[in-house]
Amino acid sequence: MTDSAADHSFVLDAVESFLELVSKKAAWLAMIAVFAMTVLVCADVTGRLFGRSVPGALELLQNLLVLNTFALMALLQLQDRHMSIEFAYVRMNKFWQNWVNVFVSSFSMVILAVLTFESGFSFIRKMGTKSMELYLPLEVYYWMPVLGLGLTFLVTLYQIVRDIRRSARDRRWIGIASALALTVFLAWLPFWYRNSHYEISNLVMGSLAFLLLFFLMFMKMPIGWAMSIVGAMGMIAIARNVPAAMAMVGSTPYSASSSHSLAALPLFVLMGCLILHAGISEDLFDSANKWIGHLPGGMGMASVAGCTGFAAVCGDSMATAVTIGSVALPEMKRLKYDHALTCGALAAGGTLGILIPPSAGFIIYGIVTEVSIGRLFLAGIVPGLILAGMFMTYIYVTARRHPEKAPRGMQYPFMDRVRSSAGLLPLLTLFLLVLGSIVKGVCSPTEGGAIGAAGAFVFALARRRLTWENFLASLDDAAVLTAKIMCIMVGVSVLGYFFTATRLPFLLADFIVALPFNRYFVFAIIILTYVALGCVMNVIPMLMLTLPSIFPTVLALGFDPVWFGVISVMVMEMGQITPPVGVVVFSLSGVAEGIPMETIFRGVIPFVGLMIAGVAIMTLFPDLATWLPYLMMGPELR
Repeated sequence: MTDSAADHSFVLDAVESFLELVSKKAAWLAMIAVFAMTVLVCADVTGRLFGRSVPGALELLQNLLVLNTFALMALLQLQDRHMSIEFAYVRMNKFWQNWVNVFVSSFSMVILAVLTFESGFSFIRKMGTKSMELYLPLEVYYWMPVLGLGLTFLVTLYQIVRDIRRSARDRRWIGIASALALTVFLAWLPFWYRNSHYEISNLVMGSLAFLLLFFLMFMKMPIGWAMSIVGAMGMIAIARNVPAAMAMVGSTPYSASSSHSLAALPLFVLMGCLILHAGISEDLFDSANKWIGHLPGGMGMASVAGCTGFAAVCGDSMATAVTIGSVALPEMKRLKYDHALTCGALAAGGTLGILIPPSAGFIIYGIVTEVSIGRLFLAGIVPGLILAGMFMTYIYVTARRHPEKAPRGMQYPFMDRVRSSAGLLPLLTLFLLVLGSIVKGVCSPTEGGAIGAAGAFVFALARRRLTWENFLASLDDAAVLTAKIMCIMVGVSVLGYFFTATRLPFLLADFIVALPFNRYFVFAIIILTYVALGCVMNVIPMLMLTLPSIFPTVLALGFDPVWFGVISVMVMEMGQITPPVGVVVFSLSGVAEGIPMETIFRGVIPFVGLMIAGVAIMTLFPDLATWLPYLMMGPELR
């Protein structure tokens, strides 16, 4: 290595160390924000019992969520932890991966420059304006997106220099030039369209926008940045006044992230993390195993039962599968369970994590579609239990026919079973309290999440399982997942301006309704699309990406919005374990050491068939999903 190259490497390492140091310091603010949100909401709920609420609680809560979002944004960018699709990227050779890195870094830098610049102007315009509740100057709040986006822009600037240098070291000059040229061409394209004599319909423009969006996402660009790019390009192409359109885009990072409803997300995630660290996964599996482990396939059924119980406090499929899998897999290996059946049961059981409430997927669905989150929570209970029953029945029947695949476990005395369940009663009480308060309208989902997080803290403390380290880890997990989702929400909002301007979702709905097909034919197309997307994407970004354009069509076709919420989550979860990708399967393989991936997929296939049957049952008998929420809360009003 030459002295010049060594100097450049030293400088880049120093820059990376500095950016990492600053980003990690900022990340502490996100963890503090999550903790403060919990304390604030609990104090407000408690104060209301005595006729006094916390002044400005709503305003403070919204801006703590903004702080959570932008304090972590740079660190997520630096550590490549934003939500993205790696399906195509990991299958590329080194040349194309370097090409993609240069292209994604440079194009991300462009949109971050626009968002930072316009957010700065929005900050200046808001100076002197007072907030609605506490009458504070708005610049007290608007600095957060400016600094967060600015630091993230510096990270992408460093990344583009790093990626160009790596490619140049291998003398891949053509790759560098073509990647940068494509970035410049795409950035220039909407300006060219404005000044050209061409004019295309909004429906065609929307179709082209979706093609570009999926191209960017499959290039492993963070989903939030891909949506922001397409939305900004679309607004430049069709807006009469580009500066006004960009000013609207510039106000989006703050407005999209200051959502009272979305504040429920970190609180429910924190609840699940605290209960996880309290050792609930071991207790759930142990209790289920003592009750049914002696039956044919008992330990496999206990795994599904454990997943079902953990789903009631977690809300995420991958976390459910991996957490219960780390406990159940060693025991099933000890009993010489068939590896395919073992992993298939755990992967399928994991999908219940986002169906049984509280569910992060239902929270996002409810916010995007304005459907009652309480109704969605109730609607997921019966389908979730039906699926769990179908999985357990299949395991039982398989074990009866092939005892060697799922040997019986030992039978425990009745009092041992009772004692194993007694420790779960406080958790069950907490779950019913949180869900009941939301359903009865005593608390909003956000308040229910805060009560759940506080209750989980007390539960973990009482069991002497809560340490300072896992408490900080819980705050970090909640803050990171929230920041990932909020970055996508910013992109959804920018893209939403383009949709609003073109009326694309409603044009699409009118076009589909006018087709000479039965509405269930269209429904089948939506289902197949969701299954395909579910193979390569997590449920939450998939909901945020598709619902703004698909939901108007669903309403126009006369489908019940609560029922469709359950169906869409079920189908997307099916995609999470469907070969050849299945993101839950890949996550589970991390704890299923020594078990080949093809074995796991072979075990998953029967459970995919059961999920298809479950979707068919819910389609034929929609009251199974809607009966409980409408009984408890009345019909959905739109």
